[in-house]
Amino acid sequence: MSGNDYDQDVDPIHPTSDPYVCPSPSTSCPETCAGLAECEACGCAASGVGAEGPGGRAADVIMCLLPIVFLVVATVPPCGWKAVPTTRSLPASAFLMFLVRLMYLGSDPLLVCGSVVKGVHEALTPLTIMAGAICLFETMECTRCLPYMMREMKALTKGHGVAELCVIFGFATMVEGASGFGTPVALGAPMLISLGHPKFESVVVLLLANTFATVFGAAGTPIWYGLGSLGLSEKDFGQIAFNSAVALVVGSYLLLPLVFGVIVPFKMIKRNLIFAILAITGTMIPMLGISLFSYEFPSLLGGIIGMAVAVPLIKFKVGLKEEDVMESVHETGRHPLDIAPMSERSVVHTSSPFMSSSTKRDEPALSLAPESTEEGDEDEEHVPLNSALGGTSEDTTESNASYSLMGGEGDGAFVGSGNVMGSRDRSKLGLLSTTSIETTTDSQRAIEMAIGPRKTGASYVKEFLLRTSPITGTVLLLIITRIPQIGLNELLKKTEPNFAIHFGTYGIFKLSASLVFQLEAILTYPNLHWKYELLYTPFLIPFVLMSVVTYAIYRKEASDSLTGIFGTVYDRVKSPAIALAGALTLVQLMTTGDEAAPASIIGIILSDAFEGGWIAISASIGALGSFFSGSTTVSNLTFGSVQQIAADAIGVNVNAMLALQVVGASAGNGVCLNNIISACTVTGLMIGEGKVIAKTAKFVLAFIVVATLVMLGFLFQ
Repeated sequence: MSGNDYDQDVDPIHPTSDPYVCPSPSTSCPETCAGLAECEACGCAASGVGAEGPGGRAADVIMCLLPIVFLVVATVPPCGWKAVPTTRSLPASAFLMFLVRLMYLGSDPLLVCGSVVKGVHEALTPLTIMAGAICLFETMECTRCLPYMMREMKALTKGHGVAELCVIFGFATMVEGASGFGTPVALGAPMLISLGHPKFESVVVLLLANTFATVFGAAGTPIWYGLGSLGLSEKDFGQIAFNSAVALVVGSYLLLPLVFGVIVPFKMIKRNLIFAILAITGTMIPMLGISLFSYEFPSLLGGIIGMAVAVPLIKFKVGLKEEDVMESVHETGRHPLDIAPMSERSVVHTSSPFMSSSTKRDEPALSLAPESTEEGDEDEEHVPLNSALGGTSEDTTESNASYSLMGGEGDGAFVGSGNVMGSRDRSKLGLLSTTSIETTTDSQRAIEMAIGPRKTGASYVKEFLLRTSPITGTVLLLIITRIPQIGLNELLKKTEPNFAIHFGTYGIFKLSASLVFQLEAILTYPNLHWKYELLYTPFLIPFVLMSVVTYAIYRKEASDSLTGIFGTVYDRVKSPAIALAGALTLVQLMTTGDEAAPASIIGIILSDAFEGGWIAISASIGALGSFFSGSTTVSNLTFGSVQQIAADAIGVNVNAMLALQVVGASAGNGVCLNNIISACTVTGLMIGEGKVIAKTAKFVLAFIVVATLVMLGFLFQ
C-alpha cells in the first residue's frame, strides 16, 4: 500500500470498505512499520471493521447462528435423514463460519485466517488427552491391572449396578475437580464398560454425571478464570460458587437417579432409591458446604468424600437391596458379576487363552442367543441399544455383554458369547431357580487363572496398592499438579525462560524450559497467540508416565509391547483428529474478536431483544457456549460479560445471573461434541455422535430448566 492510499477519504458510514483506516496525516510511519503490531502501537493504523453486518441485528443473529444450526442438523438430522459424520460436518461448519465472518460481518481477514491457524493448533490439546487416556487403559489391560481392579469392585458391590454407578459418580466428580479437560469421562466411562455395562450407555451416563461437577472443574478454573475479566471481588466469586452449588444439588437429587436409569432398569433405581440418595448426598452436600468457603475445591473434595461415604454404605448395605441374579439376567441380558474387556489385550477378551480355558466345554450348553422365531414372537424389549440405534453388529458385540448358560445337574455358569437373550431363552431361564446360577462367571475365572485368587493379609494389601496404582497414581498426580497452593501448577506452565524462532509472517514460535509451546502474533496479528503446556496438559503427566511405570512393574505379565500399545493409540486418534481440528477452528472463529466475535454478537443482540425474558434463556446461552467450545471456562469467557450487562439492564442480582451462566455452561458439557468425540474415541465406541446427543439432550434441557427455577430465588434478592 502506498503512502497516498492513507490520505484517501473514508466513508464514515461504511468503514469496512477498507480493512485499515489511517488516522495519521503523516505517510512516513505506515511506510516504516513492520507488521500490524507496530502499526497498532504507534497509532498509524486502526481497524476499520465493525461488529455488525449489513442486514440489521436480526440478520446478524441468524447469520452468526447459521453454522451452528447446520452442525446440529447435520449431526442430529430430523425426519430420518442420514447423519453426516463429524469428520465432515465440523470442518464444514467451520468453513461456513469462515465465510460468514469475511463475506457478511466483514471481519479483519488477518484475524479470521489467524483464527483458523490457531484453531488447528488448539486441537492438539484434546487429541493428546485422548491419546494419554487410551494409552493408560490399554496398558492397564495389557498388564492385567484393570481386570484386577474390576474384580475388586465386583467384590465390593456384588455386581449391584446402582452401587457401581454411585462409586463411579464420586470418582468422576473428584477427577473433574482435579483436572477438567474432559478427563473424568475419559477415565470413568472405560471403568463402567469394564464392569460389564454397555459402551453407549456408559458414555451417556458419564457425560451427564460430569455436568454436575464442571462448575468447579480444574480447581475452580471456570469461575476464577472464566469470569476473571469482569472486575468481580472475592466475595462475588464466593456468592457465584454458592448459588451454583445450590442449583447443582437440587438438580442432582432430581435428575441423577434418572441418569442412572440409562444403564440399570429404573425399577432397580426405585428399589434402591434410599441408597442412591444417600450416596448422592455424600458427594453433593459436601460440595455445597465447601462452596461457602472456597470456589476451587468443591468438586475435588466433594468427590473424595462421596467415595468415602459410598463404600461403607455398600459394605453395610444401607438402603441397598439385594438383587435377584436371575431377574438381573432377564432385565439386562448379562450376569451382574461379569467383567467385560476394554481391549483385545484383556485377559477376559474372547481371544484370550485364559478366557478359552475358563469355559466349561465338557457340559451341554443352553444358548442364550436369540433363536429364529415365528413372526410376532420376537422380544425387542432388551435389544442391544447400539443395534436399536443403527449400530453395526460389531459395535453391539463389543458393547453389550451377554451369555450362555451351561446346563448341568444343579450347576450353571455364564459364558460371554456376545449374544443377547431372546424370549424363548428367557422362558427356559424362568424354569431355573436363582440358586442354580454360579456366583463366579467365566471372566472371573479367567482373571483368577491370569493373576491368581484374591489374597489376604499383607499380600492382599501389597497387590492392591500395586495393581490399583495406575489409577491412584494418575489421580494423585492430577491433584498435586493442579492445586495452586502446592506450587507445581505454575512451574509446569512457566513461559520463561524460552528460546524463539521467527517463522516469517506465520508467527513467532517459542519453547520454554517448562516445555510450553507458543506461537505468538499469528499471521502478524497482535494478541493472537496459541499455547500448549506439554507437562501441564493431562498427557505425558499423568497418563503416559503412569503407563510406562505400570508397564515396567508388570512387564513380565504384559500381553503386548509398549510399541504395540502406542500403535493402537495412534490408530484410534488419527480419525478424530480431523473432527477436532474442525471443532476447535469453529470455536476460534466464533469467539475471537471481542465484541465483534459472532458469539458476542449473538449474546448482546439477544439480551437487548429479550430484556426481562433473558432470564429464561440465560442458562441456555451458557450451554450453547459449551456446546460449540467444549469448555465451561470458554463459555464463561465468551458470555460472562453479556450476562453481566443483561443483569444490570434488567435490574436483577448480577452474581445470580453469572451463576446461571456457569451452571448452564456446565450442563452444556453433556451435549458438547468435543467431549463426545473424545469419549467415543477412548472407549472405542463406533457410533454417530448425534445419537449420543439425542440421548443426552433431554437431560441437559431438564437440568437447565431446574437450574433456572432454582436461581429465581437468588435473582430477585
